[in-house]
Amino acid sequence: MVVGIALGVAVVVGVDIANESASRAFDLSAETIAGRATHVITGGPQGLDEVLYTKIRTAGLEVDSAPVISEYVTSPQLGDATLQLLGVDPFAEPPFRTYLSAEDSVPVDELVAFLTRPGAMLLSKDFAERNDLAVGSQITLLYGGNEYPGFIAGLLQPSDDFSRRALEGVLMADIATAQEFTGRIGRLDRIDLILPEESEGLLADLQAFLPPNVIVSPVESRSGAVQQMTQAFRVNLTALSLLALVVGLFLIYNTMTFSVVQRRSLFGILRSVGVTRGEVFILVIGEALVFGILGAGFGLMLGILMGRGTVQLVSQTINDLFFVITVRDFAIPSVSLFKGLLLGVIATVVTAAFPAWEAASVPPQTALSRSGLESKAARVVYWVVLVGLLAIIGLAGAIPERFQPLC
Repeated sequence: MVVGIALGVAVVVGVDIANESASRAFDLSAETIAGRATHVITGGPQGLDEVLYTKIRTAGLEVDSAPVISEYVTSPQLGDATLQLLGVDPFAEPPFRTYLSAEDSVPVDELVAFLTRPGAMLLSKDFAERNDLAVGSQITLLYGGNEYPGFIAGLLQPSDDFSRRALEGVLMADIATAQEFTGRIGRLDRIDLILPEESEGLLADLQAFLPPNVIVSPVESRSGAVQQMTQAFRVNLTALSLLALVVGLFLIYNTMTFSVVQRRSLFGILRSVGVTRGEVFILVIGEALVFGILGAGFGLMLGILMGRGTVQLVSQTINDLFFVITVRDFAIPSVSLFKGLLLGVIATVVTAAFPAWEAASVPPQTALSRSGLESKAARVVYWVVLVGLLAIIGLAGAIPERFQPLC
């Protein structure tokens, strides 16, 4: 019983921890790429002509704008992990992302090399140290089946823990360098904007200024669309974790029923010497409660261990099917632990209530006789078989014809 409870709770907690860690990683990734932008200009799969950015800057519009190239690459020197290549214009970046403009973030000589030398890139200091890289290290980027040489021009030193986690797995390059790496000479992925509040008029003027196939959309709408894509995946994971708990409930029910049947004569003796039905019921429920607390406690510890492995599997699936995230921090939300503990204890008590009622409701004489139990089980078997056959026939008729196998 304890093992069944522990396994059920562990799967629920492990999957919940993996979902929470992946969600936090997505939020960090979105914050890294979007920065303080409120809106973004996009132009479909082909991107934008960089001439459009020049027109926006010279049109006299009171709006901060910055060009961005964002693509996923790999590198043998960085463990062949999928990395975010972020191409930016350092002179337009300060209002959006402070990684280049913050005090002491990048030394002047490294920033000069970043702007003037081909293939120059910036990495976070922690990420570079983990991969044994330093300023001047040569790296090779793989994109679209081609190799592109580059080097580490400088190291970004995040000013806080949030920036440190946000820069995990990010390669920052000048916009021209990113265009060369990705083969998008003269093209941009998007243009970030910072529009003031109550800017409907400015937004309308900006939209009228843009070509027909180019749109301006809020940053929140893009993040929301990605979250909606992964919502079904997370729901499936939660359903599977609850299914594991149901299997645990089945184990608990069978274990408690077997325990009651094995001690059926003992309960009959207790009833014969004056123990009431309520006292027998409380006795069995109290026993289940103790096992439920023990099993849920072990399940929480096992769930935390499972979560560490599950988070990598969940993030890998998200990377393969939806978008790339880098999960380094392992979050253990207290809500998940409380939910797992509560589910384990309540599920155990509810499942044990049926055999407890069986033990309490049987008269003493019947409890001491084995034949009564066997005849009752025999009567139930026929009904169970009948219900099972009817369910099979009903489900077979409900299957659409196009899904039925060919004979």
